[in-house]
Amino acid sequence: MTMIYIHEFSTGIEVKRTSDGGWESGGFTGQYMNCTREIPPEILNAISNREFSLSEGGLQGSWAMVGRQVGGYSVVAVVSRGRDDRGRSVSLYRYFWCEGKDYIEAILRSMISSSNKVDPPVFDPYYQPQSTGYPLNPDSQPVSLDKLAEYLDSSPPIVIPHEQPCTHLILNEIAKEIAKRQGQDYSWAYKVAALENPWYFQVIYPASSEAENNFKEVLARRPRDSVFISGEAGIKTAIKAIIKGRVKPEHINSLEIALAHPQIDAQFWNKLLDGLGASKAYKDKIYSEPMVRLLTLKALLIPKFLPDFLIWIQTAPKPDDCWESCRKLQASIVTEYQKNIHGLPCLTRNVKDGIYSLLSRLITKPKSSKSDSKIQHKLRGLVHSKFDIPQLVKATKLLLTQKDGFWSQVYRVSFTKDLADALTQIPDLSEPGVIKDYPEEQQKFLTNLQPFWRYPGKTDKNYLSLAQFFEEVEEPHFAAIFYQISTGEVPANIFYSLSRKGNVKKGTLFEMTLIRKKGWRDHIHSALDAGIYFVTENLILIIRGMVIGLLLGTIGLTTILLISSWRTSRYDKALQASMDEKIATLEEELKSAQASTTDTNNPETLTGISDDNKGRFRRTDEAIKAMITNLTDYINQLPPNTLNSIGIPEKVQENHEYIVLFCVKRRLGIDPNFQYGEIRQDNEKWQKFSDAIKEYQKSKGVDTLDGVIDKDGPTQTRLEEDIRNQCLNPHGG
Repeated sequence: MTMIYIHEFSTGIEVKRTSDGGWESGGFTGQYMNCTREIPPEILNAISNREFSLSEGGLQGSWAMVGRQVGGYSVVAVVSRGRDDRGRSVSLYRYFWCEGKDYIEAILRSMISSSNKVDPPVFDPYYQPQSTGYPLNPDSQPVSLDKLAEYLDSSPPIVIPHEQPCTHLILNEIAKEIAKRQGQDYSWAYKVAALENPWYFQVIYPASSEAENNFKEVLARRPRDSVFISGEAGIKTAIKAIIKGRVKPEHINSLEIALAHPQIDAQFWNKLLDGLGASKAYKDKIYSEPMVRLLTLKALLIPKFLPDFLIWIQTAPKPDDCWESCRKLQASIVTEYQKNIHGLPCLTRNVKDGIYSLLSRLITKPKSSKSDSKIQHKLRGLVHSKFDIPQLVKATKLLLTQKDGFWSQVYRVSFTKDLADALTQIPDLSEPGVIKDYPEEQQKFLTNLQPFWRYPGKTDKNYLSLAQFFEEVEEPHFAAIFYQISTGEVPANIFYSLSRKGNVKKGTLFEMTLIRKKGWRDHIHSALDAGIYFVTENLILIIRGMVIGLLLGTIGLTTILLISSWRTSRYDKALQASMDEKIATLEEELKSAQASTTDTNNPETLTGISDDNKGRFRRTDEAIKAMITNLTDYINQLPPNTLNSIGIPEKVQENHEYIVLFCVKRRLGIDPNFQYGEIRQDNEKWQKFSDAIKEYQKSKGVDTLDGVIDKDGPTQTRLEEDIRNQCLNPHGG
């Protein structure tokens, strides 16, 4: 037989002897007395959460009893009456506990044996228990429920009628059986008149008929949608401690245990967290450090809230401060996570599902309304007038690469492998909608991907942000899949990097056929092999590529024309005239684009301006390049005809550089025919451009009026906002 030891401790008081040889309390000391062993923190937390406490008037007889499973321990508290030195009644507690959750019955039988089946051992300040505790017979014995078996089908908390005879062993058996069916820890209260938290118990046996009626009345006032959750008080204590920045391992473990509870769901978490101010902090944009920690917890506990949490942080007046508070909390969790990589499976599951929720949000196309005074992006019902998908991409990248981050740790260690495994399984699913046995957000994400394997060649441009995100975080295999899904082809650099690594075999990855995006060399070879008609069409592609800046500095128009001339001399001369006309038109486009295109990598292009202005130009040019990158996805998602309505010629509507420069000039009040490409060669033209920047800075209240647009600086930020909300929004000006 395994040897089990029962330990005990009692309420700590200052003991005063009385004239009749008895004792009275001179006051509580704040420390427990008669301890046989150091008290586990789980039990101390349960006591501080009032999970064993009788409220005022709760003790009507000479004693009452509370039994409860706490973490990995069995605990029984015997409550009895004493008096203080002013003659007032006080309730005193004597606790009995042992390791293991299934020994409450054994503790009760031990009490019966030691007290000769009359009363349990009650508080005694003079009793000195053995420091090693007492051996306990852990063997369970049958307990007959008799007429009380009918209560096994009731919903807790259950109040047994006072007139119904019942022992603490029977009460323990009822609670144990009910909890077993629900997969919960159990607790009960015996011969009690009032409890601090009666809904924290499965079964209550009242001390009197009056107490019975009071319990029924109190429990009837509890909200109907609430359910009995064992250890709910401990969960609240953990969350409150974390909000205050006092994060301990037991608090993280409390959340982990709670997430494994079958009855704890998003509704439970929302109600609990909103009671602590989560919804108010989110809606009213309260960015105090405790509220950032609270909403960080909400994003951990409710995975689909994660995208909204990131939006909330990014729209803060000082997002960097919010990120730091969020990181510190994550670091506390990472410490526990790294002790045992499988030690937090439920929190880890939630983190993965939250990442899937983020990925899904990145492919959610924002909606816009003509009635909006500004372009407002409605992401699942949440409106942010100055927030868009590229910003969410940026926030997602930061979250998943953040030092000490729990999300980034899980992402690196297991998420990418899990996603790869899931993508491998999708092709084997023969019927749509059969992706099951995954957490909610992961299931949605994978189910939406199914059609791209079922119908090869199907594309959806809304996945482009996802492709670009995975390219930025250097996950080329995922980037390739989502480029194929979004555009129907994979950029050559990604395709070749996977080929060199051996990931792509015969042009397939995760059983999806990848098509490499063709470059200008492919078009030239195709043209030379196919004849003059194809030469003409490929020249159009090549020169239009130049127009949008893809080939400038790499291949000149003269070279193309020489190739064209060589080939056309071998074909019908009548066709050459037609081609010459097309080339002449395209040459004009090329010259226009050359004048507006920047090449700051070539120092010779900056020889016409002073050294000071060279540096100022390069800073400005870097900022404009960043703006082009930041605004690309936004431009791609504009409603049809938007570019026409603001004056962008159709022939350059695929040229994001042209569009951004067009808007920059408009916001700076510069003539649209002013050639940006010329300011790097002419001090006077640079000065004109710089003066326009300075006037813009002055109108926007920028602190530094230096006539320069710095990358990620306030001038760039305001220009981007104006371009989104005004230049590219016909309704916004």
